Amino acid sequence: MDLLFLGTSSGTPTRARNVSGLALLEDTSKDWYLIDCGEGTQHRLLRTPLSLHRLRAIFITHVHGDHCFGLPGLLASAGMMGRKAPLEIIAPEGIEAWIRATLQMSQSWLGYELIFRAVESLGEWCSLNMRVEAIALSHRVPCYGYRFTEARPDPRLNIYRLERDGIPRGPLWGQLARGMDVECEGRTLRSDDYLNFTRRPRRIVVGG
Repeated sequence: MDLLFLGTSSGTPTRARNVSGLALLEDTSKDWYLIDCGEGTQHRLLRTPLSLHRLRAIFITHVHGDHCFGLPGLLASAGMMGRKAPLEIIAPEGIEAWIRATLQMSQSWLGYELIFRAVESLGEWCSLNMRVEAIALSHRVPCYGYRFTEARPDPRLNIYRLERDGIPRGPLWGQLARGMDVECEGRTLRSDDYLNFTRRPRRIVVGG
């Protein structure tokens, strides 16, 4: 995992620093996650190789403007760039109503689905390569930190087991290596059954 700081200023931006925004990049794909989205975050992203098409989810720590005022613009830009894949937003309750009202009042039609999940009842959020837990923090408004844990650290194909089970070399091996379950001669092959994870998962905790 890699962290890319998009903004570290508190309250207001400075000439040298933007307000809060942090990108977390996966090791095993080009997918990435955005934690907080202060005003100007999308402009900072233009200085990086990150694509809004590969943004997997957005996590908002709390509702103060320096952590979320950049959201409507970033979401609208993703739509104008042709994003079609649904986008999940994990945030405190109230963010959904504000975002939907802002997009409606500005007549911004995204062309992709927004999926909001209230952090207060999140429990655990999972993607193929990442597990995320929310932890309540002390602040003037409801605030949460997020613990990101690699779900599939440094996967390697178990060649011995593939050959033992008669799985032919070729595209199926590649799909299994990428974490995809596949069908082979009437059998369902689970990717994790044919992968070895060669190190302990790394964890990153981000506070609001």
